[in-house]
Amino acid sequence: MHFFPGITPEQWQDWRWQRANSLTSLEELQQRLALPADSLAGRQATQQRYPLLVTPYYLSLVESNDCQDPILRQCLPDPAELQDGPGEPDALAEERSSPVPRLVHRYPDRALFITGNYCAVHCRHCMRKRHWGLDMGSPSRSEIKAAAEYMRHQPGLREVLISGGDPLLLPETVLAEIIAEFSAVENIQILRFGSRLPVTLPQRLEPDFCRLLASGKPAWLATHFNHARELTPEAARAADNLLRAGIPVVNQTVLLKGINDTPEALSALLLGLLRLKIKPYYLFHGDPIAGTMHFRTGVEKGLELLDALRGRISGLALPAYAFDLPHGAGKIRLEPDVTLGKNSAGEVIYRNYAGLAVPYF
Repeated sequence: MHFFPGITPEQWQDWRWQRANSLTSLEELQQRLALPADSLAGRQATQQRYPLLVTPYYLSLVESNDCQDPILRQCLPDPAELQDGPGEPDALAEERSSPVPRLVHRYPDRALFITGNYCAVHCRHCMRKRHWGLDMGSPSRSEIKAAAEYMRHQPGLREVLISGGDPLLLPETVLAEIIAEFSAVENIQILRFGSRLPVTLPQRLEPDFCRLLASGKPAWLATHFNHARELTPEAARAADNLLRAGIPVVNQTVLLKGINDTPEALSALLLGLLRLKIKPYYLFHGDPIAGTMHFRTGVEKGLELLDALRGRISGLALPAYAFDLPHGAGKIRLEPDVTLGKNSAGEVIYRNYAGLAVPYF
């Protein structure tokens, strides 16, 4: 709250106040953070193409006016976003895998329903930055029913991921309709919500709202913590409210250059997630999305980081390292190579976490 003097605790904990007072311009950001004037060079042009949006809560996690702050880098427009290189707006070909509006069906047993482009924060590494400038609106009743009908005729479908934008910012009536319609599809067994609100607007996850999310088929929530500083008391309460409603929470971290690409940063994040009873699920190498290429580390960096953490933190804390193949070809999971060939007896030699070579019969 230090950037927002005069705000009462009641206002701060009101998610509606947070939304109404979200910052949408570099001028507001500079006023709150006292950013050095020379640090804004080139950022206005970026803001025009990829708009700024950040809640007061998430901005309060910034510790200084250094533009390299790991929280600030996730919400501050950067001129590097305009240097796309080989990035594509829809590198994963979601739009080519959409049989009916808003529904993406790529894997045999699960589908993705895109609810719109409402977000609490415009994360600068967002894989759907192409949607930011669109007027997508909430899903209509006919779009919801068309998606449910399509799923009903795909008996192999067992799970639907409800994502966005952020689906938890939909009007409750629309969200309730989605939950009811999709839960009525007999072959659908699991609803998985993809939301960053536990990170950017945890005040929204009140007990009654969590019970709404749990009102249909068994629900899971996949969220998106990228840095240990995001693991606040507010985030802990949000996770606890979800768990008390019967909704397990998993986390999908994106490996981001200069933000979490060290063993120390990842270890603090992953172990902190366990303390909140959130299971680290994926560590994703950044997708080749236009406007995000400067965050990518290279695939080998992720393997090095996993190797550095292996055996040094609990296996419960280790996520699967993965990336998405282009053009909708699906995810690939990778593991550090721990084999060292064979010995004269034909036994495979493995390298343990401490670097010891051990043959295994």
